Amino acid sequence: MVQVASKTSSLRKYLPQLIAGFGVTMVLVQLGLSSGWSSPYLAKLTAPGSSLLLTDEEASWVASLLNLGRFLGAFVGALSVSYFGSKRTMLFTLVPISLCWVLTIVATRTEFLYLARFSSGVGLGMTYSSFPLYLGEVSLPEIRGALVSLAACGGTFGVMIGNIAGSYLNMEVSATIYLVPCIALMVLFLWMPESPHHFVKEDKLEEAKKSIQWYRANHQIEEELDAVKRFVSNAVSETFSDKLQELRKPALMKAMILIVVLWAFMQLSGFNSILFYMELIIIQSKSTLIEPKIVVMYVSASAVVASVFSIVMIDKCGRRILLIGSSLGVTLGMLGLGIHFYCIDRGLNVSQLQWLPIASIFLFDVAFFAGLMCVPSAVLSELFPTNVKCIAACFASLAGAIFAFISTKTYQPLIEIIGQSNVFFVYAGLTILIVPYALICMPETKGKTLQQIQDDLVKR
Repeated sequence: MVQVASKTSSLRKYLPQLIAGFGVTMVLVQLGLSSGWSSPYLAKLTAPGSSLLLTDEEASWVASLLNLGRFLGAFVGALSVSYFGSKRTMLFTLVPISLCWVLTIVATRTEFLYLARFSSGVGLGMTYSSFPLYLGEVSLPEIRGALVSLAACGGTFGVMIGNIAGSYLNMEVSATIYLVPCIALMVLFLWMPESPHHFVKEDKLEEAKKSIQWYRANHQIEEELDAVKRFVSNAVSETFSDKLQELRKPALMKAMILIVVLWAFMQLSGFNSILFYMELIIIQSKSTLIEPKIVVMYVSASAVVASVFSIVMIDKCGRRILLIGSSLGVTLGMLGLGIHFYCIDRGLNVSQLQWLPIASIFLFDVAFFAGLMCVPSAVLSELFPTNVKCIAACFASLAGAIFAFISTKTYQPLIEIIGQSNVFFVYAGLTILIVPYALICMPETKGKTLQQIQDDLVKR
């Protein structure tokens, strides 16, 4: 009886934080839906007979404007967290996401889709600037990592659902279905209190105490309030200029360069091109073994499994080994696609190679989500002290947005200039560079203290 009572008490203590984690995860699912939207619908919208027929140029803008909006969203999200708090920012992110689905429902012209994709990108940038901070501020240390990992997997799960729904539902119906949970999430975040950190920052100690009472379910309120006060007082004692000066230290400057380069590699590997154009690529590969939309569903499901696998493996084999293995898998996947399309470009018979593009896309997706997707974020959280981590995350998000936009927007023009096979060979060439870069420049951070990591950076 005592053991049952203890488990019930623990669940009661964690329940408000689990509700917050569920809400954040569902926001990430929404972002995954908008990312997974492109593959099935671009295939439909560029096919003859479409009610809203897109040219290749228009399709490239529909795909890439998501990442252009993400660039603006990173700025807006960082400012919103500073002025309004992390919980309110999570609420605000749902406004551009909801606007995306509304515009998609009423889209009668290409410009509506442009605005919808840009709006979704703003929500994407805002979310990644706020959700780790929000969960970090409201959750206890023993479940914080699990909640952040769960939220990150929500994005991958959303991509899978988006690919499946997009294969069977028309654009207006799917967007209407996606809009409903968006509105429900707005109600959820309106109901939950702001994080205690923001209230303490604004010197609203009574509101901060009530917030702790809710998120901690009346558990150790005074101790938590004192800890938040100390944390906030240390954080606000430094100005933004002071934090930028801190980043000019040799070790932190090297860490910043390392993170920006990792984010660049992650986007220039061709991930967005495969994600947004997957069904079109399979159609263009002339593979008839499996229906293209079915391949997209299975690939999306494999990405979810790979994401869960990465959570376990990142602490078992280390960041650098996982990144290198992931990069080799991504490179082989791109080489497989390049070889297949090279044969098509040369007019060779590819009837015996119909398995190759499918296997290559599977390998690419599994390898990417097993390492390249998660390692840069994990390394970011370990390379920087708490006082400058927010600024470093903002720079990383901006770098990711810039390179993601460049990679996605240049995909179609590069196909016209150098051919589809050479585009995949270029992606493979860029991705294989991660291997020497990781071996030479990247310290292994697994199991090391912040000071040990800084010492390794200085040596390198």
